[in-house]
Amino acid sequence: MTNRSQDGQRASTAFLLAQVGARAAQAFAEAIAPLKLTPADAGILRLLARTPGISQQNLARALDMHASRLVGVIDALEQRLLVVREPNPEDRRLYSLRLTEAGALTLREIGQAARAHNEAVTAPLTDEERTQLASLLQRIATEMGLQPGIHPGYRNLGQSPKL
Repeated sequence: MTNRSQDGQRASTAFLLAQVGARAAQAFAEAIAPLKLTPADAGILRLLARTPGISQQNLARALDMHASRLVGVIDALEQRLLVVREPNPEDRRLYSLRLTEAGALTLREIGQAARAHNEAVTAPLTDEERTQLASLLQRIATEMGLQPGIHPGYRNLGQSPKL
């Protein structure tokens, strides 16, 4: 099987990954738009569910994101009553973050949208092909040093794109 574009040229695997990734990201953003969330918000809520009580500083570090940019994102999630800041019992200078009940409910809705999105993206594949693709992509991600479950786009969140 060859990867040929409409003009008959062989498409590079890296380009196909970028093309599919961009379209998949766009589709996921559309899927969660009714929740009035961005994919970045969804990822933060997911990470907070896995690490309740994490400090803003440690969350910024885990996301490889500048802490001052994270403050605005957390402010917005807190205003929507999805996240709460609490005094950190180990260091009074820090805040611990956790999901509220509304945040946990919203995360369940994100999960439903994510599962439907995953099914739609991989619809042309058999179960065996899905497993194989996931394994191959995981190997590539590991080789690239990507953190499991953390989108590398957080590093540039809130910055103007560099041309």
